[in-house]
Amino acid sequence: MPNLNRRNLLYAFGLASVAPLLPAQTAATGKVSVAMPGETRFSFSTASQAKLSPCKLTGDDTGGALTAFELSALPQTGPYLHVHHRQDEWYYVLSGEFLFKAGGVEHTLPTGASIWLPRGIPHVWANMATTESKLILVCQPGGFEKFFEEMGAAMSKADAANAEKIMSAMFTKYGMEMLGPPLFKPLRSMH
Repeated sequence: MPNLNRRNLLYAFGLASVAPLLPAQTAATGKVSVAMPGETRFSFSTASQAKLSPCKLTGDDTGGALTAFELSALPQTGPYLHVHHRQDEWYYVLSGEFLFKAGGVEHTLPTGASIWLPRGIPHVWANMATTESKLILVCQPGGFEKFFEEMGAAMSKADAANAEKIMSAMFTKYGMEMLGPPLFKPLRSMH
């Protein structure tokens, strides 16, 4: 038997006891993924969705680890107050200034700031700038591009009378809940 000192033995037991608590790593994809400016790696069925949320990394690109988007938001717009039950989100402000309300606490984020939103925390955000502004959104696990695809396709056909009902059903399908209105105006115009 190899000579083990007490420190190495305790270290080994510590690793063995913690390892099951760590999230499983996804399989390596074995490929490099590149998205050029203005390009989306996911083929959205509507041009408006491709412009609103170009997908820079898909769930397939990352072996299911995450999905990354470059979101565009017009002044004084943002999503409805909602909560994710399956996804964690990280936002990074590329341009403009955004107000995030997470778990009832307000955070004003200028260009270069970021916020981590774990699943289970109700949140909403809005572009506070007077011009169109941009965010990087990273969702984990990957696959959230499918939500944006279905939401974009459904909303392109929705009328104002049914829009919230359609959005609520789509949120439910993807493990989220709509909890209240946006801070100002919704990201999507209602037809």
